[in-house]
Amino acid sequence: PPSRGPPPASRGPVVSTMRRQCSTQLPGADSRKSRYSALLPGGDGGRGAAVLSGGHWDGTLCVSSEAGRTLHAAVQHSRTITCLAVSGALLITGAEDTTAVLWFLAPPSVPKHTTVPQPLRALRGHVREISAVAVSAHLDLAASGAVDGRVLLHTCHNGALVRSITHPEGATIGHLHIASLPHRLLVGAAATSEGRLRVYSLGGACLHTFALAGGIRSVLLTPEHMCVVVGGVSGEVCIWRLDDGALTCRLEPAGAAISSISARDGELIVGTQEGEVVGYALDPEMLWGRAVRDATAWATKPSPVQALKFGQRRQELVSDRSRLLREAPLAG
Repeated sequence: PPSRGPPPASRGPVVSTMRRQCSTQLPGADSRKSRYSALLPGGDGGRGAAVLSGGHWDGTLCVSSEAGRTLHAAVQHSRTITCLAVSGALLITGAEDTTAVLWFLAPPSVPKHTTVPQPLRALRGHVREISAVAVSAHLDLAASGAVDGRVLLHTCHNGALVRSITHPEGATIGHLHIASLPHRLLVGAAATSEGRLRVYSLGGACLHTFALAGGIRSVLLTPEHMCVVVGGVSGEVCIWRLDDGALTCRLEPAGAAISSISARDGELIVGTQEGEVVGYALDPEMLWGRAVRDATAWATKPSPVQALKFGQRRQELVSDRSRLLREAPLAG
């Protein structure tokens, strides 16, 4: 057959896109998706987890199953949701329309067993796009940060403005957390080159500044909100106490940029940009702020750090389950 010539001047060349880019419901880079997505129990009839997601062009807040099926959709923003945070039964979303909306996460409904977000009130005061949000059900406070470096603190029960804090350099707010027990507000810039995390009192005074060489990628409050875990671009993981600002622990580097952090039951799970999952054993005394030591010098922990690929870990779990089934005695 004759070869097809170039397209007419009035029509541009056909642009082919990858299948993943066409099928995803969350447009944007993978590094930004964690800011406007969260997991909740109660998806697929209560048997799995539900996914809360923003980032949609029409400002929709979607509740989806693990399989990607949309279970519920709510619209309160006029533009794209850029960030969200969950605390207990409270949810806060921030969007490009300069507003933050506070939601109540109603219990799973029957018969779908789906968590349905119900809007409570809108929090206003920003003049630029909101880039980070935080909420504390214990303190009844909600915080929102914008691209102009301004952070607003509101009450949840009536939406009253409590405090306004401005980043010293006017940088875009990327990390925002409320620590309920020591009553602290953590503020950090969105730029990865910014390696400082500032700790404020609820009165607006800057108490401590935590610095991490190379830049900050991930920030996590420990379950009791006494310490903060900071992961860096260079793979470094450090833990600071929030009461006095002391460096509690400097863990062994993960070897790649930190993309996510999770802490539970005395263990710290870190995900890297290279797709590895690194596990650290944490000393309970260190977590509660009663000891200062280096994790690499723990004599009681035979393997303070482990790096496992997803496939390798799955194979080990399958092997352990098969071994337990073989060794389990039969019921008489």
